[in-house]
Amino acid sequence: MADYWRRWAQSGDQVCSGGMQTGERCGWKVKSTQATVKYTSGTTARNMVVARKTSGACLIGGDSGGPVYTVDSSGRAYAKCIVSGGGGGGGDHSGGLFDPCEMIFTDIGLANSALPGLVARY
Repeated sequence: MADYWRRWAQSGDQVCSGGMQTGERCGWKVKSTQATVKYTSGTTARNMVVARKTSGACLIGGDSGGPVYTVDSSGRAYAKCIVSGGGGGGGDHSGGLFDPCEMIFTDIGLANSALPGLVARY
């Protein structure tokens, strides 16, 4: 990673994910920010970012905790945050127009503003 992305996610942003189970996946497009999400466990999370895609493999169990990042026009990757959840794609976990993949993450800007210090880069 070159650094972390300096602005908060906005609708239309293109992002990539790296999950332990599904590996690197690009083509995600941010659909909403500051979303309230209810997980299957019953937990509710606020101020989440929701991204979708309509082709390729969806996230599956075990992908949580993987990186979310943006790649600029020069090919440099910038951290956006980590995968919190996702799914979709029906029984084959492959996105389509009528059953898109969904990814949920917390923006790195929220982590920087809510926690002491700043997210470090190495």
